[in-house]
Order: sequence, then structure tokens, then C-alpha cells
Amino acid sequence: MKIGAHIWIGAGLKKAAEMAVNLGCECIQIFLHNPRSWKIFPRSNYEMANFAKFLKKKDIQPLAIHMPYLVNLASSDKEILRLSIKRLEIELEESEKIGASFYIVHPGSNTSKIGGLKQISKILRNFESTKTKILIENTAGQGNTIGGSWEDFGYIFQNLKNFGVCFDTAHAFVSGNDFRKKHGFEKMLREMEKYFPLNLICIVHANDTLSESGSKTDRHQHLGKGLIGVKGFKNLLNDKHFSTLPFIIETPKGSLEDDRKNLNWLSKLWD
Repeated sequence: MKIGAHIWIGAGLKKAAEMAVNLGCECIQIFLHNPRSWKIFPRSNYEMANFAKFLKKKDIQPLAIHMPYLVNLASSDKEILRLSIKRLEIELEESEKIGASFYIVHPGSNTSKIGGLKQISKILRNFESTKTKILIENTAGQGNTIGGSWEDFGYIFQNLKNFGVCFDTAHAFVSGNDFRKKHGFEKMLREMEKYFPLNLICIVHANDTLSESGSKTDRHQHLGKGLIGVKGFKNLLNDKHFSTLPFIIETPKGSLEDDRKNLNWLSKLWD
């Protein structure tokens, strides 16, 4: 297992890389641009190449890119869909330049689940040959969001090749998978395996949560301070597949020390 954090890039890629080293990250996740705006201020090839070179020198791998919050590949709004596809195209091109192993997408939302699923599959088929592997993240299942059930992934993957899964611990828990006890963890694994092989899971978003299992309410919490706790994360770390994966924290960020505490907690639990 490798551990790392989602690092903000507001001060530039160089500062983000330095922060990752400061925290002792072994892997890293970033946004490429402002995740709450459609506007893009292109990064120079020089900046991206230096960032990639620095991470390689410090052996901080893999690098994961997270899609912006505004992107909705399942949207029934034609303009939002147009903007979403364009952003995906641009960021996947930049992800390859920056040497990212993974690009993580949320499935999106649509009042028609089957319509949304069909649309996502159709769009993503155009990106099957990207060097940066696209991972689809499970969601909390709130409202009309897609990806809150493993069955959704089964539908998407039956039409796609060369894609993977980003497993978010908080989202899995609140969507109804209580994996704190061994039997609950094994039940979740069996349910996933109905729809896709576990080796498609390539990365873990390690987040605790303030919300009850099955609540479908997404409220991330510091590791060990939420309802998943030690037992839930222990089950993941003791599993033969999950224990080989990179774990990236997306816990609340009051300060750099918050990330450090969460990474230390995960590291000690692994030891």
C-alpha cells in the first residue's frame, strides 16, 4: 500500500509537489484547474514536464487527476454536456502530458438512471485508448446521482474496455455498504464481484464519514473520527487486493497539519 493526499494546486504545481514531499506522500491526487469553474487557464508544457519530473525523482507515484465538480457526463442539459465533454478532452490530454496514471470521474446525474448510464457509456467509449487510465468513482447515491450502486458499474463496464474503479470509502459506506464487520465487508466484495472483477479497483479514496451507512449523505470526516473508524479501514487493509492499492485521503482541510494527522493515522494502522 502507498498513501498520499489530494493536494490543492492554487499556488501552482511546483508548490503542490513541495507540499506532497513535506507531507511524506507516496502518491498524490490533484485537480488540473479550478474545479468549480468552466474557465481554463492552460498550463505550460514546461510547468507540467517539470512537475512530472519532480514527482518521478521523489518516487511519488501514481499521480491521479480528479475531474472538476462541474462535469456531468450523464447530464440531459445539452450545454452542460458539451462543456463536460470538452473539459474531459482537454484534461485527458493534459493528464497524459503531466504523466498521470489515472483520471478519476464521477458518473454524474440524470433523472433517468438508464438514460444517464447509456450516455456515460457512449461518451467514455471515445476515450478507451487514452494513456491515462480513466477510473469511475462510486458515489454516495444521493438524489439522481449515478454510481451509488455496484449494479450501475456493471452496466457501464459491459460496454467499456480499459477502464477501472476508484473506490471511495465514505461513499461506499453511506450508499449502504457497512464494511466495519468482517461479514459486512465480505458481503460488499461479493456484491461488487457480481458486476465487475475486483482487480478493476485501482485506487482508494480514504475518507471517514459523519453519516450513517445507507443514509446516502456525503459528509467526509477525518480518519478514525467518523463512523467507519478503525474496524472498517482494518478490513480494507487486511484484504489481499485492497492492501496493494494506493490510498489517497480527501479528508477535511483546515490546515496542512490535518492532512499530516490523517496520513499518520493511516500509516500507523497499516503498520
